[in-house]
Amino acid sequence: MIVDRRSMLAGAAALAALPTAALRAQTGRIYRNSIALDGTRVWMAAKIGTHGPYFFIVDTGATLSVIDDDLARTLKLDVIRKRALVKGIGGVAEYPLYDARDVTFASGLRIPNMPFNGTKARLGKDAVGSFGSGLFTTYDSDLDFVKGEWRAYPEGRPDFAGLRQLKSRFLGSFTNGDRIFADATLDGFAGEFMLDTGMPGQVRLDGRAAKTSGLWSADRPYAPTEGRGFGPGSVSMRLVRVKDLHLGPMTLHRPIVALEKPGSPLHEGDGIIGLGVLGRLHLTTQVRSRTLWIAPNGLPPRAEVYPMSGLWFDRKGDTITIADVGTGSPAAAAGLMVGDRIGGIAWSDLIRRVNGPAGSEVAFTAERGGQRRDVTLKLVDYL
Repeated sequence: MIVDRRSMLAGAAALAALPTAALRAQTGRIYRNSIALDGTRVWMAAKIGTHGPYFFIVDTGATLSVIDDDLARTLKLDVIRKRALVKGIGGVAEYPLYDARDVTFASGLRIPNMPFNGTKARLGKDAVGSFGSGLFTTYDSDLDFVKGEWRAYPEGRPDFAGLRQLKSRFLGSFTNGDRIFADATLDGFAGEFMLDTGMPGQVRLDGRAAKTSGLWSADRPYAPTEGRGFGPGSVSMRLVRVKDLHLGPMTLHRPIVALEKPGSPLHEGDGIIGLGVLGRLHLTTQVRSRTLWIAPNGLPPRAEVYPMSGLWFDRKGDTITIADVGTGSPAAAAGLMVGDRIGGIAWSDLIRRVNGPAGSEVAFTAERGGQRRDVTLKLVDYL
């Protein structure tokens, strides 16, 4: 049975009743901490000092953990550095770096002096922060989405029966947590991918890999979108559907792949494999060999959604123009073009409708060269 967030929080709250001695590491103990796979996020609860418990997102794609600035100040956390640089898809941003003193999990596992980057960005409803990759690569660990557990083995996992070792590696630095990279093949393109439970989608390729793989092509059906993350900027992207993803013993048929525009800032590796794939696997780290072991967990695939109109917009004040039209989309079939001005519909209503389900319709006016016409798009699954 998958653990829900309410029972997970109750387990962490029970820490308040434990004596301090019970919270110290015990020889040979396996630390079992509840996690919840809820939609497009992995959740975990923890206390900071004597406060909480609080909800955190498990984000193996981040080298450091993150905490809400307002909460950090309320808890009077010590500031390690006032300005720490964080590089993400949106560029480089500056954040304060806090010392959380003691972070304690429901199992009794305590991590002293845990660093957190502060952020003013909301990470999602109920989340006060996220735990980065170091939580999973410091000890041999399991992410078991079926039992709803993160299991930590401070003295090493005793065996790896039933698991397959991926061609993988830990990459990091002395000051930041290691992240996990693994080899995978996408429609014949062999690349190195970061494994990121913080990315809701299935697969992403950076701009160089998008071009090298041949997937960034005007002839291939795509849905336009953009990528955001830490940092103030964004990256133009396309969503495409490919035949197969091969990750060790696992083959995923017809995944949706997000392609960053060629020329976008490069990242470590060729791309990212996200929770849409990882949530169907049992994940185990082996610190001694610095590798990842996996096994299918039997959970069904999650339905991947994308905007089915094929439209992306620019908005400046009350002016809405088309910024991109996806090949093969309903918008392309309707003859809409980049630069057309959209009218006859409020911005909020337009965004809600173009992101609706297959079969729904959205009506508006499109103006080009002083000529205005009525358009009604019917959304279809065209990828």
